[in-house]
Amino acid sequence: MEITWHGERCFTIKGKDTTIVIDPYEKSDHILEEVKADTVLLTGDYDGTAVLRKGADKAKKVNWPGEYEIQGVAIVAIPSYSKQVLENDKTGGKIILFSFIVDGIRMCHLGTLGGEVDEETMEKIGNVDVLMVPAAGKEALDSKKAHEIIEAIDPRIVIPMNYKGSEVDVLLKQLGITDPRKEEKLTISGKAQLPEEKTEFVLLDVSP
Repeated sequence: MEITWHGERCFTIKGKDTTIVIDPYEKSDHILEEVKADTVLLTGDYDGTAVLRKGADKAKKVNWPGEYEIQGVAIVAIPSYSKQVLENDKTGGKIILFSFIVDGIRMCHLGTLGGEVDEETMEKIGNVDVLMVPAAGKEALDSKKAHEIIEAIDPRIVIPMNYKGSEVDVLLKQLGITDPRKEEKLTISGKAQLPEEKTEFVLLDVSP
């Protein structure tokens, strides 16, 4: 399996038999037209598939809470709220968190999660191998809350997202990480490759 980060909350997860794209976005500084998707997961109320390559309109889109199985991938779409919604006590602006399994690896994408993860949500998320967590941004978690949620979920690999440049350093400092692993793309050949003793933090380059 290969994980590519396109900036913001957008990732491509390429498995043996399927390719998933999460949150493609129109205002990207990078070109997404060459990104192919069999399944598109959308954490917010928008359709970003217009920025994907021709034929993406045939991809299966998931933007509603529930449990799905698409091309052999088990997907759980979990309702939650952004930071702005929680702080202003609004009823709109709901988001979706995703927990899904590709090539035997369980991944979780937290979108623009703004606050606590309750017990019911934790049960739906399951035992996470790779966690994609927001590291900056007004609408998402601050570094302290991100730290708490990372510890609660206890994944084997954490990939920060939704940040630019040195913004991620605040989260790394909060976590006590001084030398994170850096990769252009993250390739995982199987469960046996995942760290066992402690959580590993991986900073990905932004790829076109």
